[in-house]
Amino acid sequence: MEHVVPNIQYVGDTKDLFKLSGCVQDLLQFNTQLIQSVKSDLIDVEILEEIKNITTYENTSVYFGKTLRDIKIVIEDEELRKHEIYLEYKVPKKLIITNLKLPSSIKLNREYSCIKDIIEAVKQNVYDLARYFYELENIDQVCCIMEPVNGSFKDDFRRIFLDDRTWLHVEVTPEGLATNIHLIGQSEHWHNKLQSGLLNWDHDKSIVDNIMTIFDLFQFPQPTFKHGAPLGMDTGDATENAIVCGICLCTELPDSPWCTTTFMPKYILWGLLSQNLSISVLLQWLVACSGSRPPTFGVANGSCPTCLQSITCSEKDN
Repeated sequence: MEHVVPNIQYVGDTKDLFKLSGCVQDLLQFNTQLIQSVKSDLIDVEILEEIKNITTYENTSVYFGKTLRDIKIVIEDEELRKHEIYLEYKVPKKLIITNLKLPSSIKLNREYSCIKDIIEAVKQNVYDLARYFYELENIDQVCCIMEPVNGSFKDDFRRIFLDDRTWLHVEVTPEGLATNIHLIGQSEHWHNKLQSGLLNWDHDKSIVDNIMTIFDLFQFPQPTFKHGAPLGMDTGDATENAIVCGICLCTELPDSPWCTTTFMPKYILWGLLSQNLSISVLLQWLVACSGSRPPTFGVANGSCPTCLQSITCSEKDN
């Protein structure tokens, strides 16, 4: 505009007039594109007014992300638990939930015309999950949870410490019932108790009460670690600072490329106790995961036990 306006007084003929008209047209076109660009990062007045009413009259907090289109809403349930809802404003009358730290629900996986509808839908979902919340909170408070680390309500499973080599895996349904209960680790003692006790599982009792009944527990055991290994392991003075294999937990391994420690692939979760992996044990792990077929040219392929990334291990690495 600063370039065009001073030239208006110098228009002396038709040719100059057409030139000026072209400049003005280019300027208007640029400004129109700029306005549209700015509008693309904004939301309509109706949504802003709705947010104002929500924050004023309801016990709900609203936050904006990097743009006005990214919205976070925090609601409380009857037990004063806080639930965060992440939204994305697509176009007027069209919002979607992008993240919600609750179990996946088909009912919530749709488009909404306003924020109020989203809040009501999530509140109903939270109400339906009351037993689910209770069971997970009870497990977290009473038991020693090995996984998930810093678990949330979105994680519908817990892995409970039983002893230095055994965890109990329990999944919780949205209705608050236990499912897919199994042991992680090798323990005939715990295995026999679980197999006989599952037949007497009482769904009228809490998950924690059932577990304590099955395993004859008065309280859940707590792990004690020493130099990265469970206290129950015989580290001794000579191996006090020894590196522990993250798969089999051994500090001394045979020269043979096959570890003498017997284990199954599912027991690899003990690898989380340490990031150190014995090459010989890792090779056996990859072979076991591929159906115990001999590795081609002595090279086994598969997924890392700790980070699940694709890896390759060769017999020559030993």
